[in-house]
Amino acid sequence: MGLPERQFVSLDSGRLSYRQTGSGPDLVLLHGLAGNARTWERQFETFADDFRITAWDAPGYGETDTVAPDIETYADTLAAFADAVGLENFILLGHSMGGIVAGNFAGRFPDRVNGLVLSCTLLGRNQPKGAPLGEKYLARIAQLDELGPVEYGRRRAETMVAPGCDPEILEHFAGIAAETRRDGLEAAARVISEADNTPVFANLNMPVLVLAGEVDTTVTKEFTEAMIASVPDTVPSLRADYLPGVAHAPYMEDAATYNAVLGEFLEAFK
Repeated sequence: MGLPERQFVSLDSGRLSYRQTGSGPDLVLLHGLAGNARTWERQFETFADDFRITAWDAPGYGETDTVAPDIETYADTLAAFADAVGLENFILLGHSMGGIVAGNFAGRFPDRVNGLVLSCTLLGRNQPKGAPLGEKYLARIAQLDELGPVEYGRRRAETMVAPGCDPEILEHFAGIAAETRRDGLEAAARVISEADNTPVFANLNMPVLVLAGEVDTTVTKEFTEAMIASVPDTVPSLRADYLPGVAHAPYMEDAATYNAVLGEFLEAFK
């Protein structure tokens, strides 16, 4: 099965693009800062026989219009998107920036989320609203401006995978990162910088799986452990896996291991 075609839906906030395929219980996938719905090609291939998989292009990514750059607006946009395409209750997986959106959505709309997967992500960086972006994010934006999309994609890919990553995988990842739009990158960087999901995590009431790369330097173990500590003891289950030998893109670097662990979690929802 190839990558599903991009589709479009009109929301009050504008147009949103997404990809969808498969049949069964709904699984919604949210990509990270250097991704888009193409991020999940290997998950579409593995799980579409058992789940209807929907992957959005976040605001400012793919062909999705931008929205106000704050975590609540991104989560509200996800809610509006889910309503528009008939997703009432679903399993929600978010990676990195997408994981911050997923965590906020699950904490604010817990009755809509049957299971939550938090992939290489954190609670948010909890910076003051409206403060200048940190040097790391300003450097990324400057890279995109100065280097152009192809070289930007290559640089981003190289910093996000573990040493020794398969060159074909690295090139594929670089091609996805090269599609990053400046408006989407800048807005998403602000969302990550200003978010703090600690308060809403108290409302989580669904099974939770945390996936992290063993050698991830983008979201370090310190951030992962702080997020895990914020998950209430009352959730039905909480599992955390540090995937060996991978960094910040385990869904692509070692899709077999990533999908195996994810598949064990998803088994309960078939």
